Amino acid sequence: MNIVIEAGVTAGIAEDGALTLLSPQGAPHFYAPEVSAMWIALRQHGGNVRAAAAMLGSAWDADVSAVRRLLQEQVTDWQRAGLVKTTPEHVHAS
Repeated sequence: MNIVIEAGVTAGIAEDGALTLLSPQGAPHFYAPEVSAMWIALRQHGGNVRAAAAMLGSAWDADVSAVRRLLQEQVTDWQRAGLVKTTPEHVHAS
């Protein structure tokens, strides 16, 4: 699964690492620093949840499958809030 940020969503990270996402309508959504790391990892990996989870699992010395589940739960929350949408992963033919 890949995520795409909805048009008009803006993000900011506070000095303490907390993430603030503003919906296109201006509604603020506040998240803990670990969610900031998820957001950044997704941005660094073009929205690819698997790649972001692998990076975070390595950085956090955590089980990648568990991190992927947490990340998918967070993406679902963002979808419900209208902040992101999902697209299928691209399958590369060899």
